[in-house]
Amino acid sequence: MRRTLLFILISVSLLSFSQASFAKAIPSHSGKEIRFWQFWPAEWLEPEIKKFEAETGYKVVIERLTWSEGLNKIITAMAANEAPDVIELGSTWVAGFSGSGGILPIEPGDLKEKLLLWRPATYNNQIYAVPWTLSTAALFYNKDLFEQAGVTPPTNFDELLDSAKKIDALGSQVEGYGLKTGSYTTWQKFLPFAWSNGAKLIEGGHPQVTDPKFLEALGFYLSLKKYSMFDDNTVVRKAFQSGRVGMMIEEPGQMARFLKDSPDLKFGVVPIPASTSTGNSVAFAGSQMLAIPKNTKNKEMALKLIQFLVRPEVTKSITNRITTLFPAYKGAELDPFYQVEHPELLVFLKSLKTATSPEAHPEWITIQEIFSENLERSLYGLVDPKTAMETAQRDINWHLANTKPAVGVKIDPAKIPWGWLIGGPIVLLMIFNLLKAKWRLAAAPHKRAFLLKEYRYNFNTFLFLLPWIFVFLLFSLFPIAYSVFMSFTRYRASGAEAPTWVGLDNYTKLLSDSHFIDALSNSLIFVAGTVPAILSLALLLAVILNQSLSFRNFYRTAYFMPVVTSILVIATLFIELYAPQGLLNDLLAVFGIAPIHWLKDPSWALASVMFMNIWASFGFYALMLLAGLQNIPEEYYEASGLEGAGKIRQFFTITLPLLKPTLLVAGIMDLILAFQVFGEILVMTKGGPLRTTETAVYYLYGQAFHKQEMGYGSAAAYYIFVVLLLFSLGQFWLSRDKKRAKD
Repeated sequence: MRRTLLFILISVSLLSFSQASFAKAIPSHSGKEIRFWQFWPAEWLEPEIKKFEAETGYKVVIERLTWSEGLNKIITAMAANEAPDVIELGSTWVAGFSGSGGILPIEPGDLKEKLLLWRPATYNNQIYAVPWTLSTAALFYNKDLFEQAGVTPPTNFDELLDSAKKIDALGSQVEGYGLKTGSYTTWQKFLPFAWSNGAKLIEGGHPQVTDPKFLEALGFYLSLKKYSMFDDNTVVRKAFQSGRVGMMIEEPGQMARFLKDSPDLKFGVVPIPASTSTGNSVAFAGSQMLAIPKNTKNKEMALKLIQFLVRPEVTKSITNRITTLFPAYKGAELDPFYQVEHPELLVFLKSLKTATSPEAHPEWITIQEIFSENLERSLYGLVDPKTAMETAQRDINWHLANTKPAVGVKIDPAKIPWGWLIGGPIVLLMIFNLLKAKWRLAAAPHKRAFLLKEYRYNFNTFLFLLPWIFVFLLFSLFPIAYSVFMSFTRYRASGAEAPTWVGLDNYTKLLSDSHFIDALSNSLIFVAGTVPAILSLALLLAVILNQSLSFRNFYRTAYFMPVVTSILVIATLFIELYAPQGLLNDLLAVFGIAPIHWLKDPSWALASVMFMNIWASFGFYALMLLAGLQNIPEEYYEASGLEGAGKIRQFFTITLPLLKPTLLVAGIMDLILAFQVFGEILVMTKGGPLRTTETAVYYLYGQAFHKQEMGYGSAAAYYIFVVLLLFSLGQFWLSRDKKRAKD
């Protein structure tokens, strides 16, 4: 009886502790401490931060973010109610956070007159962030190519087009202009041409892409493309660095890099050419801004820290270390650091005076996504510019008209009894088994000694597994249950409101979402193109490595090396191989085949990623199948050999049948991994071009972390789960069905 009571007590205690752990905890911090998340090395700021601490008596805890994962971390922290007191945001991020209530409005005071670029920080006539550092771009040009072509640095659109045409005519290995494309690059590099021409992408919350001035700028851009290298930012940059591109729009930080890595490169920098029609030159201005998250415990002190950080002497502590950024305060160009030490940067500071940024809009991520997709469609020549922009205008308007606050019941996840919901059924099952054991004791008293021994063994086993059970509940079952709950809600992670219950709305909406259907199709194509090839190559390699070969262990190790190599390294290697002047195109040139833009051609992009995946994966499955081959008794081959069976017959009658269990496991593993492909897409293509490489998991990632549609992304995840489950069950069923037929 005492053991029974102890059993129940432990179970209830586990549930109570789990409930406390599952609840959304708000971190407690010292009343004299504020946290600051930013993107630069902490040691750059520490000397100045110590001054702030001395002035206020507050301790500032600095944490550095990375530009690759910083946004995801910020969103996750806001969702968990663990965001810091002051946070650094990219200027195009601010509207998304301010529109959802993720950051608080700020009263800037006299800072409004002292700093530049308030446009991206302003939403609904309220300011939500303070500009800290700025960056812009200018036109880099190759002096040697300009001299050979007999042209001078362009000052307007007509001169830019003429210079690109003449440089392009110098030879097949030279391109006049570097036209960059990519997930963010496409619109960022084009908009300065539209702005300079007096057009806007969005104004007053409405798209303006069918404006004649906008279409005129796009027409010029397409004319410029005829004499351009059309590729990713990195590829174009390297081509310019090697002297194969005459001009490109670039950021100031590349100046120092070019001087260091390519000392023989002679280049100059001038402002972006002005529109021939308006005479204006308007560059894109980016900004690192300081904002206050919704859950700060000390808004007053957070604002004081922001006011301190934007002081000229504090801002200089960063901008004087890295020439990519400039101070946001007006008159920075008069500083001796630029006038005397780095006069080459004055061209960027001059451009900042007229530079601008897109209008702040909470749906900006979707707006720029729709615009970029249609802009690329026109750049690829799939549709004419006017049709592309009409489609973009229609789709943006449709999205804005259908983006309404969710209607339903607000549910605070912290108030849901997760511990009882998740652990309750487990405890009930344990109690049921306990009562069943007591019933068995009462029904069979002659087996009492045996049953008590079995009961004590099971109880001791439970106590032994108790730590693991708790970890499993907290880190496995709870996230699954929470994501299931989220899939039935509409929720922005950075939002001020609790999730809204919308029932099956996310699931039904996904079924009519053409982008999600296309992403699923791309994933299925990826599976169909890689899994059979990987297993076939793995089986062939396993059979070869199972023979008596010289250096056999070396080969086994060599083929396994890609498996233990970071996908980032492999993807970077293949980006180089696939480059327009990469090894693969060099090999094609030997046979007189024109170079292919492997990762930028919609017809080749997905196949190129699939080839890389095959190369990187088949070695692992080869070793798995090799282990299966070595478990087949040699006697089977000897006996069949005595009966006259040859190698081919032995393979199909002995090797394959006995290797089927291993092949089944390898097939299921590879199918699941192939359908969940993500890293390769993120590094190599980011879902482009034109969404041709956007897979289901990458689509999920974009919805949940970039658009902050956590509920919608969770629903997509469970559709992916169902597809994988059906695939796995299908493979098991086919294997079992064949086995039964054989029996």
